[in-house]
Amino acid sequence: MNANRMSLLNSLFSIINENNISDSNYILAHYFLDHYHELDQLNIYEVAEECFVSRSSIRRFCKSIGFENFLTLKNEFSMYDDKFQAHMEFAERDNFRKSLTEEINEMIKELDWRMDTREVYNIAKQIHDSRRTIFLTTGGPAGIVREFQQSMIFNKKVIYLISELYSDNELLLNLNEEDFLITISNSGIFAYASYPLIAESNAQKTLITLRRDPIFNKWYDKVYHLSSEDKSKNGVNVYGKYGVSYMLDVIYSEYTKNFK
Repeated sequence: MNANRMSLLNSLFSIINENNISDSNYILAHYFLDHYHELDQLNIYEVAEECFVSRSSIRRFCKSIGFENFLTLKNEFSMYDDKFQAHMEFAERDNFRKSLTEEINEMIKELDWRMDTREVYNIAKQIHDSRRTIFLTTGGPAGIVREFQQSMIFNKKVIYLISELYSDNELLLNLNEEDFLITISNSGIFAYASYPLIAESNAQKTLITLRRDPIFNKWYDKVYHLSSEDKSKNGVNVYGKYGVSYMLDVIYSEYTKNFK
């Protein structure tokens, strides 16, 4: 799987959040979001006609979000959105509020126990000592990292985030042993997809995940599991949605107490 495909929603929403509504990139991004469920069925001629842009504009747009051309984007998306069913099942559960509250409480108890360790200090110290700390992720965790990123500036520490356009990323390509790379992949799917991008990197590499796969211990210097059980196949769950936020808040507090 192309890692750029996993950041498609991030890329599209970034464009409509940051551009004027009359901008051709905004128009195309909005159109693709409106037709997200049938993205792999779109025709470039129809897109050009309905968006009042040229086919070359569409090709340039696709290239700007990490796809060689419109056909490449369609082919990558032909498997449909692998998160759709999981999100629907999560939201449609019976007694949603009650079960969600119970799951969050259980998660907090477990993470409180799992993070009562010297490793929290070690992560904070590694962030402090590293030339650059870079988070590599996609989807929901990207928003959580952005909040951590902004909070850390009060400690005079710039944190970097790569959550889209992974291929040929200059920052990724120029990491060395003085840098600290943290990949967040709750289900493990992004960790598999992004590994070719970091395989040759000399940075100190850490993975935060729910999936327990021995191969990760070969790919990364450190692997931190959000749960004692492999919950990566449970679809959308509270560990993936709230666990990362809890973990980064604890790390932020540890950093502030020791290195502000």
